[in-house]
Amino acid sequence: MTSFDYDVGWDTKWDDMKKYGPMSRHVRRVLKKLIRRLDFKTVCDVGCGQGSLLLELMHDFPGLEPHGTDISASAVELARKKVPHAEFHVLDLVHSHVPRTFDLVICTEVLEHIEEDVAAMINLRKMTGKYLVVSTVQGRMRSFEAGEVGHVRNYKRGELAAKLRTAGFDIVQQVDWGWPFYSPLYRNFLEMTGSKGTTGEFGPTRRFAASALYYLFHLNLPVWGDEIFIVAKPAGSAA
Repeated sequence: MTSFDYDVGWDTKWDDMKKYGPMSRHVRRVLKKLIRRLDFKTVCDVGCGQGSLLLELMHDFPGLEPHGTDISASAVELARKKVPHAEFHVLDLVHSHVPRTFDLVICTEVLEHIEEDVAAMINLRKMTGKYLVVSTVQGRMRSFEAGEVGHVRNYKRGELAAKLRTAGFDIVQQVDWGWPFYSPLYRNFLEMTGSKGTTGEFGPTRRFAASALYYLFHLNLPVWGDEIFIVAKPAGSAA
């Protein structure tokens, strides 16, 4: 990982952004749409943050067995409070993995933060029994992404799929999403404003604005954009 401090701010800086932020909500929406046709019972959210995704998955997919990992002990502590029935691990994905496999491994908005991303993908492969779902961002990196958010890269088109194949996956499906309202328009706006207003506590006014943007983002084209979703399976598997 980079020197970016992921233990600072989960309870005061990023918690509401993950719950109410328009992009976080759309990532969860698209991901749930992609996995509805998959056969899975055990799921591991790698880079689970404060547990918002696992909480939604438990609501929408009754009977699943939830697990989560994150490099931040602070995030894992919050996730345990949100999803007390899940099993969590503090984990540096570059150097280690949970010593078991899961039907479904999810890794959303994580790989763009990791210098040694192929090493992380190899550890994802070691945990993937049937399916892996990854989401991340591609295209031009904005200044706030490198600074406020902690990106070390935005992927080039085709780069993520190529690296997943190198790590031992076959690509099942790829969805590119977000044009034009998320990217370039919203990302350019955040660059101009230094991403002010996206972190911290969301009061009624900010929740209303975030909801308005969420519904506006429904108008994005479903076949083009800078947000990438990939469904993959272990190379050669019958899943």
